[in-house]
Amino acid sequence: MSKKPSFKQAQVAFAAHIRDPKNHPMPTGIESRRMAIYNNLFINSIGGLLSGSFPVIRSLYNDSDWEQLVRSFFRQEHNKTPHFPEIPREFVAFLKQHPSDPAKPFLYELAHYEWLELHLEKHTTEISTDTRCHADQLLTELPHVSPLVKLQGYHYPVHQIKKTFQPTTALKQPIFLLVWRDATYQVHFAELNPFSALLLESLMNNKNQTGEQILYELAKQHNHPDINQFIEFGHQSMTQWLNQDIILTTKQP
Repeated sequence: MSKKPSFKQAQVAFAAHIRDPKNHPMPTGIESRRMAIYNNLFINSIGGLLSGSFPVIRSLYNDSDWEQLVRSFFRQEHNKTPHFPEIPREFVAFLKQHPSDPAKPFLYELAHYEWLELHLEKHTTEISTDTRCHADQLLTELPHVSPLVKLQGYHYPVHQIKKTFQPTTALKQPIFLLVWRDATYQVHFAELNPFSALLLESLMNNKNQTGEQILYELAKQHNHPDINQFIEFGHQSMTQWLNQDIILTTKQP
C-alpha cells in the first residue's frame, strides 16, 4: 500500500492518466467529460510549446501523428522537468533516446539544430562589438570568440529539411553548421567547410596563441605546401567572423 497521503495518491493517479491514458485508468470520482477537458488542455499546452520551438519538425507531421509524438514524449519517463523553458531540451533528449520514426532518421539532429537556434535566441548573455578591434590584430593577438557561437557537425543536412525534402540516408561526410547570435539579437547560421570548422574550433578552445600561431600550426599539421597562403586564407575567414560578431575582439598574448 502506498505511504503517500490520499490527496497525493489522487494527484499521482490524475497526472499518470493524463500522461498515458491507455495504460493508466481514469481516477475514480472524476467525470469523464471533465477528465477529457484536462487531458486536452495539458496535451495542447505541451504540443503548442513544442510546435513553437520546433516549427520545421511540426510541419512534417499531420495533426494526428503530431499528437501521437507529443503524447509519447509526455509520458512520465521522458518529461520530468517542472520548468517550461526546459521542455524543448528534454524533447531533444527524448528523440535521441527513442528514434521511433524510420521514415525520419534525421529527426534527432533536426530537433537539435532547431533547439540550438532557440537556445541562442533566448540566451541571457549580452554581447557587444569592439569597434577598436581591427583585422590585423586577429593575427598578432588572441581572437576572442563570442559565447553565443555554436559549432555542430550533423550527418543530415538539417538546415535544408522541409516537408518536400526529407532525406532517408545520412551524408557520406558530415556537414558543419555554425549557429550564432549577433549583437542585434539576430540568430544566423552558416555551413562551414572542414577547414573553417577546424579553425573556428581551434579559436574557441584557444587559451594563449595568436591567430597567426594557430594558423601556422594548422598549416604544418596538414602539410600545406604554402604556409603564407594558408595563413592569408585563414585571416580572411577570421576577418569575416569579426564583422559578423562571431569574433568579438582580441586580447594581448
